[in-house]
Order: sequence, then structure tokens, then C-alpha cells
Amino acid sequence: MMFENSLSSPLNNGRRTLPGEVAREQKRALMAIVIGGTVIVASISLGSSYAFFIGFLAFSFFMTSVWKDSDLPWIFLVSVTAATPIAISREQFACNVVFAIWFALRRPHYLFQLPKWIYILFILMLTGIFSSSINWLFSRPTIIGSMMHEGANILNFIIAPFLLLPMVYVRMRESRDPAAMLRGLLFCLIIPSTVILISARLLGSVANAWEASQHVQSIGFFDYKLGKVIVTFLRTEIGFILAALVCASTAVAISPVRLLYRVIAGACILSNVFLFLTTASFGSIFSCILGIIIIYYTGFGATSYTKMAISVLCTFCIVVMVYSLLPDNLKSYVQQRYQTRITDRDTDRLALWTRAAEQIIRHPEGIGFSLQSGDLNTFTHNDYLAYTVSYGIAGGLAYLFLLCGLLISFMRMRRYISYDPSQLAVYLAGLGVIAALAANSMTDNMISSRWYFNINMSIVWYSYFCSRPSQN
Repeated sequence: MMFENSLSSPLNNGRRTLPGEVAREQKRALMAIVIGGTVIVASISLGSSYAFFIGFLAFSFFMTSVWKDSDLPWIFLVSVTAATPIAISREQFACNVVFAIWFALRRPHYLFQLPKWIYILFILMLTGIFSSSINWLFSRPTIIGSMMHEGANILNFIIAPFLLLPMVYVRMRESRDPAAMLRGLLFCLIIPSTVILISARLLGSVANAWEASQHVQSIGFFDYKLGKVIVTFLRTEIGFILAALVCASTAVAISPVRLLYRVIAGACILSNVFLFLTTASFGSIFSCILGIIIIYYTGFGATSYTKMAISVLCTFCIVVMVYSLLPDNLKSYVQQRYQTRITDRDTDRLALWTRAAEQIIRHPEGIGFSLQSGDLNTFTHNDYLAYTVSYGIAGGLAYLFLLCGLLISFMRMRRYISYDPSQLAVYLAGLGVIAALAANSMTDNMISSRWYFNINMSIVWYSYFCSRPSQN
């Protein structure tokens, strides 16, 4: 069975678990994946309605109360719901963040078990929030309205990646079951988003045909309606999650884990490469290639050169095969994007970054959450600059050090990783994804989509704590 012996040494706060408890935890872990999938289906069926909002708030509170001591099932459930394509309430709270809030209220001591360096960065970010408040606090008709609007952004894009998501996954460092870790990565973080994205592209209908037609290369600006939700395929947004999913799937596919898992990971690679080529986000593609190179380079010492060479060849063949099967209009679109970005060396990003830098010089204290800058309100297309524009120099440095700190931590953790194939796969996934995100943040905005942002950061933090040595 897929989950047989998956919890031979479960978490449960470090205490020894009896065989009967192991069996119950196995059933709960499988149940968590099914329940999480049901939540996603409900969101697609009901859309952004009060029925879904109220139902989810009650459900998430109930499940957190019931499973607050069942570590792995609850973590699996939260991970699956991270792929929910809509956010909660008008202020747009990501679903996995809602779970994290309930858990923080029930088990606040886990907030104080995170790596010490993360608290330093959070304090630095708080400095940026306070310094920028002189601008955003009076940006709306009422101070209460300004605080609610900015508070939602602070919760989703600052408190979540700096505190709440690490708190969700911090207990994974006590797990001694690499097989369970791998299943969590594959079935709870990679597959749900992959299925939603490919379903929206193949089964959904274009929701913004007229708006997209106003752009020269309209294919890269489509949104697709799947059920009652809109899934954005704007290339500067979807490129982030596709890069993360391809890197994470590649890490599983090249590791000597069960053949079934490698086949599933290969199918995810195939699906996401197809979506990558149809959106042709070259900044994300190059970042993804960087992540894959790092994965292959790091994985060379853990498997034979022959197997690694075969994996590289298979990955290349998948890309070539997918491209050869694309319709003529999509091939033409990819060629146009290549001409624009590579051959002609379009420098539009330099102009956008210059405007952002001028904005930072005028307001080094920050202006509050914003993806735009300058008198023309152009998009920044750089997360480091976007955080600096939003929350001042302190906020920009905090985000920069967050990604760099995670990348350095992954590199240093290599010596702690055993040659267990499952643990190696999870570690390589986190390393490749954080490398791709750090590079891609220089050319686009991950924070423009709560769903994509939270999935990416969830993969990174999940892999981070799975790769950490046990504290017991």
C-alpha cells in the first residue's frame, strides 16, 4: 500500500508511539490528503462565496482543534489546502495561513521554536512596517480601512513566510521517517497544484479574452475559469510556481526512490513543462534551469553517474517532446518570446527597476504594500525592490536575507543528509526551489499571487525542516 509503514516513527512531540497509534496515524494521514482535496474541489465549485468562506473558517478551526496533537495528518492537510485557488474573505487570507493562525492560537509555543536567525529578520521587517506606516496609515478614507487592507498584506506576505509557515512545519524536524516526508512533498505539495493548473489550462475557458487581446503576445496574459474560480496564467506570476513544481518534481524523479513515485514525478514534470512553454516566462525558465542544475550537481554524489546521466537525458527528452507536440500557434508564441527576450535583449526591466530605485530614494521609509512604483505606477518586476518600495530599506533587506539565509542553510545542511533516497529527494527539492525563487525574484513578482507565493514558501519550509537534524 502507498502509505504502508509511512509512519513507523511518527512525530507526536518526540514521545514513543505504540503500534496501534501508528496505524491510526497512517489512516489519518491518508484521510488528510482526501479531506484537503475535498476542500479544493469545494472551493472550485462554490467560488468566492460566503458559503465557502464561513464553511472553511469553521472547518479549519475544527480540524485544528481535533488534530492539534496529530502532527503529520494536520501538516498534510494544511499542505494540501495551500493549493486552494481562492483566498478567504474580501481581505484575501490564504487558506493554509488561516490554518496556521488557528494553530498559533492553540499552540503558541511553537512560534518560539523556530531558527533564531528568523526572529532577527522578522524584527528587521517590523522596523520597515512601522517606518512605512506614516504613508500607508492614511492612504484610505479611514484609518481602520487602511489597517485592515495593509494588515491582510502583512499577514500573507510577511508574517506567513517569516513565522506562520515555519511554525506549521517546524515539527517535521523530529520525524525519523523519510518515506513519510517524501509522500508529504509529492502528494500534498506538488500534485494538488499541478492538477489544478493543468485542469484549468485544458478544461477551463479563457476568462479575459478581450483584455488579453490588448497585448501583442496575448497568450501570456490569459486567465482561465475553472468551475467558479479564476486561475491566472499571467506569465510573470505563474512562472514562479511552475519553476518550483518542476524543480521539486525533478528532485523526486532523479532520486532512487520507489518507481511509482518517480513515474508520478515525471508526469508532473511533463505537465508543468507544457504549461511553462505555453506561458513562455523566460525569467522563470532560466531560474528553473538554475535550480535543476543545482539539483543535479548536488545529487551527483548520492547516485551513480550513469543513472544521473540517464535522468538528465530523460529531462531533456521531455522538454523536446513537449515542444514538438505544441500547436503551431504556441510554437510561434514561444519563438516570439525567445526573439524578444534573448535575440533582441529587451531591456524593459532595467527601466522598471530604475523607476523603483527612484521611488526608494524618495521614500526610503516605504509606502506600504505595493507592486508598482514611480509616477507612472509601473510594475516593479523584482521582489527585492518591491519589498523595499513597500516597507523601506529595512523591509527589503529582511526579504533579501530571508531567501539568502534559506539558500545558505540548505547548502550547509548537505553534510547532515543521509543517503536515504527519500530524505535526499526532499532535500534536493528544497535546495532547487529556493535557488530558483531567489533568482526569479530578481525579474518578476512572486508576491502578486497569494496562492503561488504560499505554495512556493510551503515547499521551501517543508523541505527545510525535513532536512534539519533531529533535535532529540
